[in-house]
Amino acid sequence: MTKELDNEQILRVVASFFGYVMFSHVWQGKEPSFQDVNLVKSVWNLPDTLLNEKLRSFCKEVRRLGHNWAWSDTCCIDKTTSSILNWSLTSMYKWYADSAATLVFLADVVHPSKLGDLTNSSWMTRAWTLQELLAPKVMFFYDSEWQPYLDDTGANHKGSLAIIQELADAMKIPRRTIVTFSVDNFSERERLRLASTRNATIEEDVAYSLIGIFESNIRPYYGEGADALGHLLEEILDRSGEITVLAW
Repeated sequence: MTKELDNEQILRVVASFFGYVMFSHVWQGKEPSFQDVNLVKSVWNLPDTLLNEKLRSFCKEVRRLGHNWAWSDTCCIDKTTSSILNWSLTSMYKWYADSAATLVFLADVVHPSKLGDLTNSSWMTRAWTLQELLAPKVMFFYDSEWQPYLDDTGANHKGSLAIIQELADAMKIPRRTIVTFSVDNFSERERLRLASTRNATIEEDVAYSLIGIFESNIRPYYGEGADALGHLLEEILDRSGEITVLAW
């Protein structure tokens, strides 16, 4: 066996052991926080509530898929520490891009799901969805009972023609863009057009959810309101040197 093959095997073993899975979902109320989990030391020790069970179901599915590490924005970020929160927001796109997989929970899609249910889900229009859809290489979509969307048990829903075409039609972008997106193959104007269809319950998230997609250097600061989007657009304009980039 050659040294190159040995190295490849080592890399596969390391990737298998340390690979992590990201969670994409719509917040439904008082989700379990970093402090909640830290207090009881494990998600399995959390009280039996609907939202705690959602987190546990995510962890169970991660384990079933053969992975050892799971990450959820609800409880893996200490949001009481501004430096950690800001670092997390600016790193989020890379975390999704480098993940072994991203699991999408569609709480408002009943089982059995059918074509079109995903398009009508509230997950589709939230601000953070854009990067959570475009960044990962592997994705799985689940209905409200944690069953695969459209009963698709394939190895990667980004390889599902039906699911990706549904997303492409809803977002009005080419199917291949969802599968192979990179910041280099989508113009700033096109990225701004995609972002314009997003909704956010927190005003600043309209901008902060785009930090990775635009490779932005803006510093998150909750409390700046609409100025957050202004800072992002100002940076994009300075970088492009073309005011027409804003005519998306």
